[in-house]
Amino acid sequence: MITLFIKALVDSFLWCFGKNKLSILTYHRVGGTGDALAMDEILFEQHLIWIKRYLRPISLAEGLALQAKGILPRGSVSITVDDGYVDSYNIIFPLLKKYELKATFFISTIGFENGYLWDEKVAFIIMKTKLTEINFNNQKYSLLTHKERIACLTDCLAKIKYETITERDALIDQLVIQSQQTETPQQFLTKEQTVHLHKSGMGIGSHTHTHPILLKENASIALDEIKQSKAILEGIINSPIKYFAYPNGKFGLDFDVTHIEMVKKSGFLAALSTDKGILKDQKTDGFQIKRFTPWDETELKFVLRLALNYCQ
Repeated sequence: MITLFIKALVDSFLWCFGKNKLSILTYHRVGGTGDALAMDEILFEQHLIWIKRYLRPISLAEGLALQAKGILPRGSVSITVDDGYVDSYNIIFPLLKKYELKATFFISTIGFENGYLWDEKVAFIIMKTKLTEINFNNQKYSLLTHKERIACLTDCLAKIKYETITERDALIDQLVIQSQQTETPQQFLTKEQTVHLHKSGMGIGSHTHTHPILLKENASIALDEIKQSKAILEGIINSPIKYFAYPNGKFGLDFDVTHIEMVKKSGFLAALSTDKGILKDQKTDGFQIKRFTPWDETELKFVLRLALNYCQ
C-alpha cells in the first residue's frame, strides 16, 4: 500500500514539474572502506532499489543527449560517483550490475600513482596513529576516543581543503612527521579496474589530477589539472573523456567562470558541480550542472526529496 501511495505522489510531481528535466545524484565512498564518513553499503543499495522502483534511471550520456533533443522521459535520473576509490569497483559496481543500472565515475588521476587522494591520507594518519593527541595548525586535538578522532579529522580536512596544492601538501607532511604514519595503504581504482568499468558500460569522467580547489590555484596550474586528468584517462580507456566534475564543486567558492571556460576549451561536452538542483537547460547550465543526493534512510523521505527536486 505504501509503495502505491509513494508512486502516485511521485508521478503527480513528475507530471506537473518533470518535463525534460534531468536529476543527477552524486555519491562518493560507500561501504567498509575505512573512511568514517563513507555512506553505509546497505543504505546505498536501498537508494538504488528506490531509484529503480519510482524513477527512470538513465546513463548521464544518454540523459544529456535526450534532454538536448527535448525528449527526456519524466523522472529521468542519473547516478554519478566522484573521486575514484576502489569501493567504486568492489562495492558500487557490483550493486549497479545487480540492479541493471549505469553510473558515471569521475576520477582524480593522481590516485593511480599514489593509491589514494590527499583526504584519505589525512584520514589514515588521524584514525590509525598510536598517538593520543596531535598538534595541528596551532591547535591541540585529543585522540583518546573514536569520536574525538572523527572530530579531529573533520576539522583538519576543513582546514586543509582550501589551501593551494603546495600549502596542502606541506600541512599533510607536518601530520606525517608528527604521527609517524609514513605509509598509506592502496585504496584507489587501478587502471585495469577503470578499463573494466568502461568496457562494462559505465561512464568515465575527469575530476582533475590532484583534486585541488581550482579557485585557489593560479590559471596555469588550474588548466594543467583539468587537461592532465583528461589526457591520462583517455590514455587508459582509449576513448574520449567527455564530462568533467569540479572538485568540491560549489560555484563561486571552488570554481568560477574562468574555470568553466578552461573546461570548454579543454574539449569537454559538459561539466558538473555539487550545487543542489536539477538540470533544466544545457545551453545555459551545461558547464555547471547541478547535482544532489538525499541521504535519507527511509523510503518516503528519500523518494519525496527526489521528486521535489523536479519542482525547481
